[in-house]
Amino acid sequence: MFIIFIAALLGIGIWLGHLLANRPTFSVNKLLNVVGILYSMTAVIVLYETVAHNHTLRSLSVDYLAPVILWSHSVVPLGIALSWFLTFGAPHGGAVSSFGFSFFFYSLLPLSLLDSTVVFPRVNKWKPIDGRHRRFGLFLLFSGLGIQFVAAILSI
Repeated sequence: MFIIFIAALLGIGIWLGHLLANRPTFSVNKLLNVVGILYSMTAVIVLYETVAHNHTLRSLSVDYLAPVILWSHSVVPLGIALSWFLTFGAPHGGAVSSFGFSFFFYSLLPLSLLDSTVVFPRVNKWKPIDGRHRRFGLFLLFSGLGIQFVAAILSI
């Protein structure tokens, strides 16, 4: 089942890379801004008071949503980068591929933090669901704002 999930994420990344490479215009700044807004909106939902006080919703966000974001954040950009093999002749094939590789390598540090503190906490003190839920929301919020900040700097 896990292999199918990873293959589906890789396929989504390749499809997205193909779609972006064949668009008449492509802007890394705009793409980063969209990703940052999606992360920030997810953070607001995860940290929403109703979710924060409901044990089932907290468990769902930490046990299911966090691993999905962990794998999506790394495999989809890799698929976008690999889409170059299909789109190297497209108008923006090289730019889309370099964006995918850059986003993938950027992801290694924050995702290792997400992995070790939320998805598979290494320290016993970090294992309770309340702290993991808050750290997950904080990760989403800082990732979204950080990505939007980078997009703003690139657009100057």
